[in-house]
Amino acid sequence: MITDLGLPEIVYSKTKTSFENGLEHGKRFKDAIKSLADIRRGLMLQKNPALAPNITELAKKQFEMTSNFSKKLADELEGIAQGAELSIEDIIILNNYTDFRDITLPDEGCTTIYSSLSDPPVAGQTWDMHESAKNFLCVIKEDEKIIFSLVGCLGLMGVNKKGLFIGVNNINTLDAKIGIVWPALVRSALEEDNLNALRDKVKTAQVTSGHNYLIADKTSGEHWEITPSIKGLASKASIEDKNVIFHTNHCLNTEVKNIEDQNSISSTTHARFDICQKHYLEIKDENSMEAFLKSHENHPKSICSHFNSGAQDPSMTCGGAVFNFKTLQFKIWKGCEEFDRNYAQRIYKLGNL
Repeated sequence: MITDLGLPEIVYSKTKTSFENGLEHGKRFKDAIKSLADIRRGLMLQKNPALAPNITELAKKQFEMTSNFSKKLADELEGIAQGAELSIEDIIILNNYTDFRDITLPDEGCTTIYSSLSDPPVAGQTWDMHESAKNFLCVIKEDEKIIFSLVGCLGLMGVNKKGLFIGVNNINTLDAKIGIVWPALVRSALEEDNLNALRDKVKTAQVTSGHNYLIADKTSGEHWEITPSIKGLASKASIEDKNVIFHTNHCLNTEVKNIEDQNSISSTTHARFDICQKHYLEIKDENSMEAFLKSHENHPKSICSHFNSGAQDPSMTCGGAVFNFKTLQFKIWKGCEEFDRNYAQRIYKLGNL
């Protein structure tokens, strides 16, 4: 029984292939990856038992699309699967279980924020997931990139040595179709050297379902609501306009709102959005950003909701991160610092890696 991995660090070697790095990843966390894959398969089928006969074919097509998008990342997934002694189907489900066609799982919250009120700008996000995920959180170090992830997963959010940031939160739309696993887009985006190239990659990827992507560099930040059929800008800020942009889990772009699945909107999203509107001018540096992301105002419908109270969607704030675009410091944490006995954090300086 896996209890808590303690936010382990997984270091990928430049001298090894993607498959070899994935293989070591899978071997090292074999038991944990098996547990998480079983949990996520169970959650998916609990929502829609009728999906069972279609899982294998859907996973196969998603892997094929991901391989066409990035052979390197597909090789890593195959290495993880082999190392963990699981099928590629299991690993695709672990990475992409919320995106399977016709599945709606409104249990993943998350709040993404970019602030240019001070110099330097800062970005951050919480990760609200099914409470089963918290103990499986990890950090992947790869060629001067830091990725916040789950064992067995390509990545949830991250930064690179060029000072680029990408974060993700869930939206529910009605246009799902077979595409890549979204963690592959997170990892691939961090291969880029500038915000324009990163934006182009996010806007052109053949995604499976809707997500909001916060992309940013030292001069500007943008929220993009990306679905299979629409790529809509939700908000943007820059060092010139000195503003704060934020996103919870309902659609803001007019075109995307037209295809939003109203039956699957997070029950906490508007409450968290209202808290952001109330306090956003207070987010002026990395310390105030971190304090805001860890705040419990209006709990359990708070920015940090540290336990599943039953009064909200079946999720909790499993962790979060803050990035300073001048110092290139990236602080990652697991759990709730105030209430979680197993709270853990890691701090990285991209320039010192």
